[in-house]
Amino acid sequence: MSKPARVTKQLFFVMSAAPFLFALMAGSAQAQQSPPTAPVIKTPKFETLERQNREGTLRSAELGAPSSEADQKRVQVAIEQIKEDYKRLQIVRNEIVRNLLAAKPLDLKLLAGQVEETNKRAARLKTYFVPTTSAVHEKDGDKKEVQFNSTEIKGALVRLCHLIDNFVENPAIKNLRTDDAEQSKKAMSDLRSLVGLGDDIKRSLDKLNKKAE
Repeated sequence: MSKPARVTKQLFFVMSAAPFLFALMAGSAQAQQSPPTAPVIKTPKFETLERQNREGTLRSAELGAPSSEADQKRVQVAIEQIKEDYKRLQIVRNEIVRNLLAAKPLDLKLLAGQVEETNKRAARLKTYFVPTTSAVHEKDGDKKEVQFNSTEIKGALVRLCHLIDNFVENPAIKNLRTDDAEQSKKAMSDLRSLVGLGDDIKRSLDKLNKKAE
């Protein structure tokens, strides 16, 4: 098999194995409606059951695991990165909520750093799970920049937290056995919205911080 074909096959393997990775890690409560108030603190659960690990090994064999040792290492690195990004996305989301719930003015500098991290994690997940078609790129490129002022920023952060909830708790992401095209489409839409909203929030926080200096 040629090197380009092998790389394509590896990418397919990583993306196809993603639901299994999320099934190992996600154990959150059922997704809730998004009220116009700050979301609650959640405790991420990251399960690593031996039985599930064995199932994942068998499934990767069916998909066609990378042939060489170097290829296997590259795929393993990508899988570990996906797991880390998914985990940190939930953890930083809780840190943002704590800031929102604190009985004091928002720490804009702290929030800017937290949103920057969620953006980094979500954008990297997007490269793995959102199809890189011209239609998707055109849709993302059509998005207009939004500026949030000091009275709007809290509501924007609440929406960001709910988008993270929607993505990590989506049945198509949490459960390997879920085969729901609509849920998968919804998960990818939430991920794109998460990245776009995060960009707007980070830009707004930076401007608010400059005004406060």
